[in-house]
Amino acid sequence: MAGTGGDNSGGSGGAEPTGSGGAGTGGWPEGAIPMGNAPVRSAGCGKATTLTTKEYTISSSGQNRVYYVDMPKNYDMNKPYRLFYTSHWIGSRWQDVEGQDFYFLKPQMEADGEQAIFVAPSSDGATWQEKDHALFDDIMAFMNENVCYDTTRVFATGFSFGGMITYSLSTNHQAEIRAAVGIAPANYNIWLPEKTRKPIAWMHTTGMSDGTCPWVNNEGQKRGAKFIALEKAEDNGCTIPDNIPTSNGAYSCYDFKDCDPEHPTRVCTFGGGHTNIDGNPNWIPIESWKFFKQF
Repeated sequence: MAGTGGDNSGGSGGAEPTGSGGAGTGGWPEGAIPMGNAPVRSAGCGKATTLTTKEYTISSSGQNRVYYVDMPKNYDMNKPYRLFYTSHWIGSRWQDVEGQDFYFLKPQMEADGEQAIFVAPSSDGATWQEKDHALFDDIMAFMNENVCYDTTRVFATGFSFGGMITYSLSTNHQAEIRAAVGIAPANYNIWLPEKTRKPIAWMHTTGMSDGTCPWVNNEGQKRGAKFIALEKAEDNGCTIPDNIPTSNGAYSCYDFKDCDPEHPTRVCTFGGGHTNIDGNPNWIPIESWKFFKQF
C-alpha cells in the first residue's frame, strides 16, 4: 500500500553533491567530517527507485523484520537527501513514530522548505535488543543501494527506549551516524556494545523529575542521563564543567565548551517528567531540528 510523504523537493545542506556511494564518511578520516561539507552520494543516487512511502520487510539475523519508509514527495533520484533513522519507545511500533510525524521533525523541516527520507523500524517484542544493531546495518545497506541520500548526513533519534537504542547505536556507529538526538534516554537496561569512544555529535533531553529515565539513577555506577552527557562530552573533546547546568523550570540547553568543531555536544533539561512533548509549541522537535540542520 503505497502512500506519499512530504512536499517540495529538498536535500541536505552544503555544496553540490560529490563523492560516491557507501555508508560512512566518504573520504574524510572517521569522525572528522567538516561542518557544511559537500554531500556524499549513496550508491542509489542517479538510479530510479521502486521505494514508496509504506511498510517494508527485511531479513535480518534470521528473522523477517518490518520497517517503514517515508519518501519525499516528488522524490529526485539525483538529490542526496538527509536520512533520519527513528526508533520507537517501549511497547510501540513504527506506526506510533509515523503518527507523530517522526518525533515532529517532519513539519519542522517542511517549514524550512526541506525534506528528508525517514526510516522507522519496529522492534521484535516490546524492547530494542542486541540484534537491532544488525537491523540498522541491514536496513542502511538496503537504503544505500536503493535511494539517494547523503551518507554524511544520516541522523538518529528516538524517545525513551528509542532514545536508548539511539544512544546504543551512537557508541559504535560513529562512521555511519553523523549526529544523534536522544529524547529522554538512559544508559542502562539496554544492550550496549563495546564502546569505541570515538566522537559523534550528540544532543539529548531529560526532564529533571523523570523517574523512568532519570538524570541520575545511581551516581556511583554512573547510571543516568547525566553520564551520557559526560561520556559524549569526553569523547568529543569538550571541556567538562564541574557541574552541568540544569533547569527545574522552563527548558534550558547547555552547549559543552571547546568541543571538536565537528562534534557539538548539547544537553537540554527542564522541570518535567518522561516525555517527548513539552510546552506549546513543543520545544523538543524545534531544538532537535536546530541541532540536526547545522550539519
